[in-house]
Amino acid sequence: MKIHPICILIPFFALLSCRSTKKEISNLEKDLIPAQWNSDFEVRSADRNITYWTDSFEIPPLTRLISQANQNNPELASMYERMVAKGEDATIRGANLLPSANANVTGARNKRNLIGFNFPNSETSFTSSSFNSGINVSWEIDLWGKIKDSRNSAKKRFESSLADYQAARLSLNGQVAKAWFNLVENSFQIELVEKTIETYSKNLSFINDRYQTGLATALEQKLAEASYLSSQANLAQRKRLAMNLTQTLQELIGDYPDGKMDLNSSMSLPDLVLPPLPPTPAEVIESRHDLNSARLKVQSTGLDLKVANKNLLPSFTLTGAPGSRSDNFSDLVDQKFRVWDISGAVSQPIFQGGRLRAGIRKSEALQKSALFELKAVILRAFFEVENSLSAEIHLANEETKLQQSSIAYANAAELSWKRYQRGVEGIFNALDTRRRSFEAESRFLLLKKERILNRINLYLAIGMEAIATES
Repeated sequence: MKIHPICILIPFFALLSCRSTKKEISNLEKDLIPAQWNSDFEVRSADRNITYWTDSFEIPPLTRLISQANQNNPELASMYERMVAKGEDATIRGANLLPSANANVTGARNKRNLIGFNFPNSETSFTSSSFNSGINVSWEIDLWGKIKDSRNSAKKRFESSLADYQAARLSLNGQVAKAWFNLVENSFQIELVEKTIETYSKNLSFINDRYQTGLATALEQKLAEASYLSSQANLAQRKRLAMNLTQTLQELIGDYPDGKMDLNSSMSLPDLVLPPLPPTPAEVIESRHDLNSARLKVQSTGLDLKVANKNLLPSFTLTGAPGSRSDNFSDLVDQKFRVWDISGAVSQPIFQGGRLRAGIRKSEALQKSALFELKAVILRAFFEVENSLSAEIHLANEETKLQQSSIAYANAAELSWKRYQRGVEGIFNALDTRRRSFEAESRFLLLKKERILNRINLYLAIGMEAIATES
């Protein structure tokens, strides 16, 4: 039996680009995914039981703010609606797989002139009416699977948009948490500055008394006054920063940024232990939404390439129009005036000015671009995890040393001030030691916050969700 060449083309185009796209994704991930993380540290077994990363901080108000941001953030809501629109694109493209039908009723009345025919005792013109009703049916037979591929490509883009939305939501959760801890750290800095002002005020009062009795010089009095005024300036700066940080947090959760939030009852910088060992690199590939989105975009461009190739093949269309036709409108419902017609058409592109070939080259370029983007996202994901892991070890060690340094400077400041009171040490050393003590405590607070922010970055990098969310 002789096989027509067109029968060979059907399965060829049906499989075109599909397997190659999946294979390219698999090979790319296989080449880039390491067997294990480069950073190593010991982990407590109890730290592994974390489903949502907010549980590790145990701050209910923060969890509530993240939930509020998910519901009220306008940019996230806008992204959700765009995602819904992408889903409707898939529905629109898939509709072409089914026949389309349109009902219609038309009517016409015409007048014809008979001048020139010279019929005796006859009218020189006549009028006629024509009425039609029916259903116009059209169906493009998807012999090559082109329409189905187009629909599936739109579905992949919708799924990619969904993954982008989930990634944006997780990123927003991280931003809210970071804004929260920035605000908390600044509140502790304000308390530290207020304590500094109180200390410098007492120092200034003490030195003023000594100056009045001639036991302190004018230089000592001015240095104490400068330290006091400088600390007041620092307080004003911290309060201005607190307003800005509060407004930033309010904007993220969808509230009006008036700078007024009652968070004092829950302000704390949690003490951190070493984080649980993150999932393996292969597991991170599956859990990160941005990687899933990039992978779906590659699959979508592969389907688009299939469609571009199939545009070179002929298309088959069936049309039909059952209905009624009569000179009288009332006859349209009469069975005797029923009419129908059916037709088929085959259309084969012959000359398109290079448009179809250009479409193939465009699709090939977009697919290669999507593959490069997938590679970039994979590398960025691994960089974020490795960077957060390595930073965690150094930050933990730095936090311990700074805490010890802060305690040592506080003791030194007390000793230096007592020595000044006894007259065995100059005011310069006493004030400088006190300043260093406050700076060490401030650096410790800052470092503690930075470690918390790095922990959040780690959770985001491994794709762990912040709170339970509806899928």
